[in-house]
Amino acid sequence: MLDKNPLMIDLDIDQWSRLHNEFLMGVREKKRITVIHEKGTVLNISHSHDESINRPISVVVDPQRDAKELFEANKETTELVIILDRCSVETYYDEVQSVWTAEEDLDNYMFRMYSTLDSYYPGIVTYPSPASRQLGLQWLLPGRPGFIEAKSIINNFVEKSSVVTVAIFEDSTKLWTSLILGFNEKKKVSLITSVKQGLIEKYWRNEYSKISNWVNNNYWKVGLGIYMSKETYQEISQSKDCGYKFKQLCSDNTIIVDPSNNNLDTFIAKYKLHELS
Repeated sequence: MLDKNPLMIDLDIDQWSRLHNEFLMGVREKKRITVIHEKGTVLNISHSHDESINRPISVVVDPQRDAKELFEANKETTELVIILDRCSVETYYDEVQSVWTAEEDLDNYMFRMYSTLDSYYPGIVTYPSPASRQLGLQWLLPGRPGFIEAKSIINNFVEKSSVVTVAIFEDSTKLWTSLILGFNEKKKVSLITSVKQGLIEKYWRNEYSKISNWVNNNYWKVGLGIYMSKETYQEISQSKDCGYKFKQLCSDNTIIVDPSNNNLDTFIAKYKLHELS
């Protein structure tokens, strides 16, 4: 998905910070207990935020059970428990570091790198969910799509050599956050930037076209534009079925999609057919 040399330019710091905080979670940000052992003998047990550890263990007997029990005993201060067998970790790094080539997309390699963690169970165990869903940089997008799902969304709904613009407003004129992604002829992300604050003067629903015009004039042609309020984004984020909620809100024009494309129009139309049936 990511070009070898993507252009990151003119990012609005406040918008980018909100985007990062809302949509991305690195394992370093999680409160976690890490246990390192060798053939069951614990070499080190620590808490990332220097919290005291209730019921610490000195021997790993059943990594999955031990991780669960540590988590349950420390759930007030802990989001994640990691139990690592030193030999398994060394073998894992030998494997993933020896297979990367310069021709492979970095994001594809990173996905494969973290997916491989699960094949080292029970030498590498995380709780409360598998290692591939806990370690590395996790996307906190509505519905929690993984790399494969995100790649499928791009392939299905993004046109080659075009820009996708997403703008979320915190009031009638002010952007809460935004993202402009430029895709090249191979549908690789080659441009990352933000919408300029201040383009909207009175009410974004009546003036959103100013954003498309600004993007068209400063970057490439907008192939897909999505505009919504912060409250609408939160409604999607909190929904049990984010895809269905997105289609519903697009159908009743709560979310403005302009310009759109045939694939997205068909996707939204399925909601209308469902409601009529």
